[in-house]
Amino acid sequence: MTAHRASRGGIHDSHGKRPSPVPAKGLPHVSAQPPHLTYPVQRTTVTDPPEEYTRLQKEAPVCPITLATGFPALFVTAYDDVKTVLSDPRFSRDALFEPGAPRAQLAEPDQDSIISIDPPRHSRLRGLINREFGRRRVEGMRPEIERHVAELLDEMETKGPPGDLNDMLGRPLALRVICNLLGVPYSDHTKFGRWCDHFMSYAKYPLAEVGRANSEMRTYLADLIETKRQTPGEDLLSALVQARDSEGALTENELVSLGVILLLAGHDTTVTALGGGVITLLRNPEALAELRSDPALIPRAIDEILRLNEPGDGSFLRIATEDVELRGGRVAAGSAVVASISTADRDPSVFPDPERFDIHRESNPHIAFGFGTHFCVGSSLARVELESALGALLPRFPDLGLAVPFEDLRWRSYAHLGGIEELPVRW
Repeated sequence: MTAHRASRGGIHDSHGKRPSPVPAKGLPHVSAQPPHLTYPVQRTTVTDPPEEYTRLQKEAPVCPITLATGFPALFVTAYDDVKTVLSDPRFSRDALFEPGAPRAQLAEPDQDSIISIDPPRHSRLRGLINREFGRRRVEGMRPEIERHVAELLDEMETKGPPGDLNDMLGRPLALRVICNLLGVPYSDHTKFGRWCDHFMSYAKYPLAEVGRANSEMRTYLADLIETKRQTPGEDLLSALVQARDSEGALTENELVSLGVILLLAGHDTTVTALGGGVITLLRNPEALAELRSDPALIPRAIDEILRLNEPGDGSFLRIATEDVELRGGRVAAGSAVVASISTADRDPSVFPDPERFDIHRESNPHIAFGFGTHFCVGSSLARVELESALGALLPRFPDLGLAVPFEDLRWRSYAHLGGIEELPVRW
């Protein structure tokens, strides 16, 4: 097998050549015209999508692009069109399993992962998860999450400034919460942190190293599932092992894949949203002061934080199974499509003065957690984590501020869900 490496210019083989895209069987290339840009475009700041995406929303809301893997695709940026791509069954995730289908990254897609499949199989998995991972379980976790936040802020205060807020609060909080949710022993939390970093930071490590981390994580989860089967606990993984419906229990591969996606998504998205939220508040001191004086506004502020601080600039790749007419243009059958959620959530036709951070925004129908079939299963948990973290951090450290100029902050361009590399703060 040819070794591959990642670079800022895309994916290349070990000889420095870009691998030739192979059209999927029965899936034609998206367009004969040359693509306008290579996706993803590098961000110039940690809080804003690339300017090119905003320009495309105005001038070419359905635009040909080239993925980093060399495959052609269409990039969709208008709010209504993005919602259609995310929810219309004519845009398929299953089609990505076709031989030679376009890829957004080199790794093989997981055919048992809930994020990679369409209904009716997706509906069955989602139904079992929703039954065991509902609002009642999430609200029951709130006291534990608040305790984790208090402990981490105590450690932060003891250590003293300056420090990286990602390392002091965001990452350890997300890791504790998701590992506790799955019933992972505390002694193994460090392993999961390392696996998450390797799996999500696809261009930071050699492909073989990422594959090894993925294999180790799946083996660990398979062993943990067997333990839960023999000695069930009160955690979500134990509940999913015991879950049944008319078609029986989840398979081991389905359980392992659920564990992987819950861990990865629950870790990176929370860290990115919390870090982005803190930066946004520090750059909007009037809103920050208002939240400190009236904490009841925090849940509403979190919606605005989520709107302006998406974990990534796109969505998972989909294939159009038939011709679709979007408002911004026609999508031919067989086209690979990336929907830009971050650009959609700044669409001025939906969000007046979209670049302004407004905690009193009257209507905020953001799609930060997705839309339709693949709406984020952990959205309620993410909200509780953000409410708990910001609700304790803001009053605890009234002099909180950036320890470096805003322009020095760097976006994790090598990571699946982006995020801020480091968030140095003083207090």
